[in-house]
Amino acid sequence: MIIRSVKLHNFGIYGGDNTFDLMPQEGERYHRPIILFRGKNGVGKSTLVEAIRLCLHGRLSLGSRSKQREYEVYLKRRLHRSATGETVNNASVQLEFDHVTLGRRQQYRVNRSWESNGQRLSSTVHIWIDDVPLTEDEEGKEYLLRELVPPGVAELFFFDGEKIATLSEAGESSDALLSETVKNLLGLHLVEQLDRDLDIYLTRQTGIRELKQFQDELEQLHQDEANYEQERDEIREQLADCRKHLHTKRQEIDLLEASIAREGGSYAERQTAFEEEHQQLVEAIVQVEQEIQELSRNVLPFFVAPKLLMAVRNRLIQEAEYDQWQAAQAVLSDIKQRIIQEVATEDYWAGVTDPPDEKGQEKHIKNISQLLQPYEQAPMPETEVVHRVSSEKRGVLLNWIDEALSTAPQQLAAALRERETLQQQLATIDQGLARVPISQILQPLRQNRLQLEREFGRLEGEQERLGSEDKRLSYHLERIAGSKRRVTDQIISINTDEERIKLAAQTKKLLDEYQQQLTRRKLNQLATQLVKRFNQLSRKRNFIDRVSIDPDSFHITLYQAGKPFPRTQLSAGEDQIFAIATLWALREVSARPLLVIIDTPLSRLDDEHRRTMLAEFMPQVAQQVIVLATNTEIDEEAFSFLQPVVSRAYLLSEQTDGYTTEARQQTVGQQVPLIALEEIVVNATE
Repeated sequence: MIIRSVKLHNFGIYGGDNTFDLMPQEGERYHRPIILFRGKNGVGKSTLVEAIRLCLHGRLSLGSRSKQREYEVYLKRRLHRSATGETVNNASVQLEFDHVTLGRRQQYRVNRSWESNGQRLSSTVHIWIDDVPLTEDEEGKEYLLRELVPPGVAELFFFDGEKIATLSEAGESSDALLSETVKNLLGLHLVEQLDRDLDIYLTRQTGIRELKQFQDELEQLHQDEANYEQERDEIREQLADCRKHLHTKRQEIDLLEASIAREGGSYAERQTAFEEEHQQLVEAIVQVEQEIQELSRNVLPFFVAPKLLMAVRNRLIQEAEYDQWQAAQAVLSDIKQRIIQEVATEDYWAGVTDPPDEKGQEKHIKNISQLLQPYEQAPMPETEVVHRVSSEKRGVLLNWIDEALSTAPQQLAAALRERETLQQQLATIDQGLARVPISQILQPLRQNRLQLEREFGRLEGEQERLGSEDKRLSYHLERIAGSKRRVTDQIISINTDEERIKLAAQTKKLLDEYQQQLTRRKLNQLATQLVKRFNQLSRKRNFIDRVSIDPDSFHITLYQAGKPFPRTQLSAGEDQIFAIATLWALREVSARPLLVIIDTPLSRLDDEHRRTMLAEFMPQVAQQVIVLATNTEIDEEAFSFLQPVVSRAYLLSEQTDGYTTEARQQTVGQQVPLIALEEIVVNATE
């Protein structure tokens, strides 16, 4: 899919008609996939992304559970408002794009418009395919758009700041977003819907006495599942809104801190130095406390009962000896029997001058039996064997016990000492902050920042609460899924001539197995690509050597030199790079030739990682890459560096009235710096 152009008419901050040519061009020696939009915050970069989403998916661009009333309110708010305060009564967004279906390339033009008379709002969508208007009704047109670019799949090419921020934070929010994205990628929602349809089919079968006892339970499970899923969907929508507000607050805080730095002069410089060190110490304390929590969640709590652990350890060792003894008995018995048989043969006594008679041989055998008797005696009575586990599991238990008795307490003690040291350093910095004079100019700005930080903290708490609620609901749904599998197995085993009942139950079971196997296979592919892309973007070719993704929780574990590597040890820039590498890997596993739209991609990266993004990610990730960045993310030097792979560049700015965005197309130089060209071409080749 390639977007040719987007046209906005009175949409948001874009007053009048605004048309942007987005078609990538081919250079003489290299592909130029990037369409670049630059401008300050608030001039309409995110509004442009919003318009593309709206044109493709209409009401679904607000969320799968959004109501028509909410959609109409949203459309009214998107009507352009002039500097005089007047709001226009109509607006539209139009998208032209190429799409290949079954090997055939077609050109689509989608125009979505709406008009308000003050009270009532009417909206319509028109579609042309190769300049031929589509005559389907509204529902048919929306269905076509969903088939062309499914909303779930569209998430693979919208790389917005909120999504990158969520994926960059190790935890349940990141895992949940990855889970939802993978399900959309694999179409697993369709499998889940088919499974629910089979449940309904089984509960509606009548006249089968053997099935009746399971129908009531299956129907109740189906109803409980629907209720929990509805509740979880609502929680996840609230969670998505909360993440959006968090992202917005973080941007507001960043802007305010920039204002403080500009207005405060030397005060701001001294304050900034203290605050940077303060922030580093706070982050370090949080990291240590997370390490302490992680230790507490593992084997450390067992350290409170060391005598019991030692008793269990000794018992496991004794039982291991018993298992070894039991395994050796068959071999020992066989050896003993062979010796008895050999003693009775002449060959056994060959070379002996005076071989014993029969009684002497019996005495010889008796002596051998006495020698072997200690090995035939069990090290413990079989009735005392408590832990009947495999040798592998016994080894795991012994490792856990050793860790609980020695390694974990030492790690905890070291972490507590480190936290105490960091807290002492933080107290010293706080004293320094208290001594820094605050001018009348800085004081109101700092008060505003304090208020924003309080709101940010409140939103973080709300995000944590919603995340816990989502986890609780997911746990209930997992239990229901297990109960449904049990009922399905029971239905398969009933004795009935109704073959369709067994086929439906067997199909449910196969669907479950299919979903699990497909998920594991795709997650293995995703892990491989993630290692490749993260190492590439981090500029450390062997930074991590393996990634594992849990197919149930979608939790990602990194491995370095064969050992687990906590994501908490990644820097802020590496976290951002990891999130982008995840999205890049998802696109590659999807095998869908989609464009990429990336919003504020470099905001939290240092200079080295920014250079990597410019040289390796943007030119390679897709055939068309629409980048929306601030002037500080991609300044004139970075723009000059990037020009070899830029087809078109637009500079967005605010008109003097403060209510309308003005777009100016910049000239992309044909003569580009040789260093930039060489680095981009070399990295693309690699």
